Amino acid sequence: MRLIGYFLAIAAAPILLQGAGAKPDISMTNSVTVSARDPRIAYMGRVALSGEEARMGFPGITIRFVYRGPAPVLRLHASSENCNFNLACNGWEPVFIHLEPGDNEIALPTGVAPAGGWLVELVRRNESWQGVASFKGLVLPPGCELLPPPPWPARKLMFIGDSITGGEYVERFPPENLSTPRTANAARSYGMLLGRRLNAQVHLVSYGGRGVMRDWQGNTDVNNAPQFFQRAMPDEPGSRWNHADYEPDVIVVSLGQNDFSKDLPDEAVYLKAYDDFAGEVRAAHPRAAIVLAGLSLFGVAPGTPDRAKRDQLDRVIAAVAARRRAAGDARIVAVPVGYYPGTPTNAHPVAFQHEQIALELLGPIRAIAGW
Repeated sequence: MRLIGYFLAIAAAPILLQGAGAKPDISMTNSVTVSARDPRIAYMGRVALSGEEARMGFPGITIRFVYRGPAPVLRLHASSENCNFNLACNGWEPVFIHLEPGDNEIALPTGVAPAGGWLVELVRRNESWQGVASFKGLVLPPGCELLPPPPWPARKLMFIGDSITGGEYVERFPPENLSTPRTANAARSYGMLLGRRLNAQVHLVSYGGRGVMRDWQGNTDVNNAPQFFQRAMPDEPGSRWNHADYEPDVIVVSLGQNDFSKDLPDEAVYLKAYDDFAGEVRAAHPRAAIVLAGLSLFGVAPGTPDRAKRDQLDRVIAAVAARRRAAGDARIVAVPVGYYPGTPTNAHPVAFQHEQIALELLGPIRAIAGW
């Protein structure tokens, strides 16, 4: 199969993906293979460079390169049938890319790029539990040249959270309400929206269904936030992330939804767990401003179990921030966030609600960062 004219399509439009066994519709005679480690390929987000490829577990990871001359071929690998990306050129509207399990070769449209080059960006839409994706570099046909990519913004944001932070099921709307991997899109999450609004880099360090001390089923023996925060690949214990590789100006911690999913945890126990994790984040990034966001799917009706969960989470983050400020950490604040109920068939916020969440967090981020 061939990919045909996709830069003129829109994100929701179906496309044809070139399978591993097909030949690109360009001459590959005397072509040159470029490794994922090539300095002319830039990354935003936590990638694990292994051999000559860049492995991706977290959502929102962005790959950027510029080429001129004949179009190159992208080489990727997917561990499952649920690895999806956005692909855009020169900031134009992206299109949806679905990888088939195994190796994939994606030929960019034929036609010569202008002398100034075309900027290509590939953004991972979904997250680790749906599959691991690997970028294995490019195949350059004769006459194709890679140029230095533009620098990333100087400002840096990090968002630590769960499926909400990762943009899970964000692209659905009644009456469809399709809660499938196809409707996940980290690029439309509140964190990535804030990155564009504030002209900042963004790392989404998030994992659906996980919390500070237990997951959505109440399990404590899985890789919750204290575990995946330390990793480049969230499901691989040996994959350590070097925090010095990315020093954020502001870190937004948005956890708790899954800790409270089954029932109310003991408040003192949960407060200690949250405070311990805040300490881990501060130890890793001593200069960052930290926003503890009370973002959850719990309702606000008085006297309901959901309201009790929401109130306890807000008390905990307020207590953690107050305790740490009293101990001399002036750059930490707790921010309650409103209720965004998703749709009747799924509680995850949709794209419009992510825009509202971003607006709620915009002021506190600007205030604590001095932006």
